[in-house]
Amino acid sequence: MRITSGMITRHTQNYIQDGMQRMARYQEMISTTKKIIRLSDDPTATSQLLNVRSNVEMNKQYMRNIQDGLSYLYGADTALDTAGNIIKKAKDYALQAANDTLDDDDRKAVAEQIDKLIDEMKDIANTVVGGVYIFAGTRNSDPPFKFERNADNKITITYHGNLENVSREILDQTDYPINIPSVSVTDSASGLFGQVEYDDSDPPKGTVTGGVFKTLIDLRDRLMDDDEEGLQQSIGELEAQHDHILRYRVQVGARTNHFESVRDQLQDQELRLTQVISNLEDADMARVSVDLAQQRLVYQSSLASASQILQISLLHFLR
Repeated sequence: MRITSGMITRHTQNYIQDGMQRMARYQEMISTTKKIIRLSDDPTATSQLLNVRSNVEMNKQYMRNIQDGLSYLYGADTALDTAGNIIKKAKDYALQAANDTLDDDDRKAVAEQIDKLIDEMKDIANTVVGGVYIFAGTRNSDPPFKFERNADNKITITYHGNLENVSREILDQTDYPINIPSVSVTDSASGLFGQVEYDDSDPPKGTVTGGVFKTLIDLRDRLMDDDEEGLQQSIGELEAQHDHILRYRVQVGARTNHFESVRDQLQDQELRLTQVISNLEDADMARVSVDLAQQRLVYQSSLASASQILQISLLHFLR
């Protein structure tokens, strides 16, 4: 085959262009510190990279769910701690009032203290965390417990939340409730603050019976009535309510430990996935710098040789 000057010129131009493209590629890798910039750079590694990135994003969402759930649980634990302290304080008042040295007026004064503790317990039942009432089920934008006092200071308590669980997904297709049942339906296991029977109103509400509220109200009324025998009964009921609250606090603590354990696991997993991403897409800067220097040398050599080869005059052509 006859090699013409035109063929040499075209091949030389192609070689020089290829060299420039390789230099541009290395320069791009150094500028971005990445070896995968476009999907076409390494389709196999890019597919793996996309899968790992998807896992990282899922982990971040689970972490947000866990953090939100922990805020809920921490708020519930604090509320239960305060509720337990209220019960202990009420028991101290009851023991004090059961002393024979107190007269009727003294017990009425203690009853006033118990009445304030009832209000404090209501505030605990309406605890808000992040704008959400944590003892209201999923209908949690408004206070779930409302009190009405009549002229005789008789208290009627209504519940305006619902019985739905509040859950958070912390792993793939795995969600857990983060709330505790503040009330239960009548004739079933007792909720934290008592039982409720819904009426047909819209939105539905129910009157709260039994539970810690009834215990405190009964104690107040027995103090007002100077019922010494009833005070002994109230002391026993307060002890039972304290144990009742403590059981729920243990549940909250166990769920908190569960979420914190999964959070630690996801944090470790995120570190490993981040390392995998780095291995897949990050450029070896030292290696790329050497490759760029070599390619620059090749490119300059190509230019030099091309200047020698393409020095063709009319005399050379005619020869």
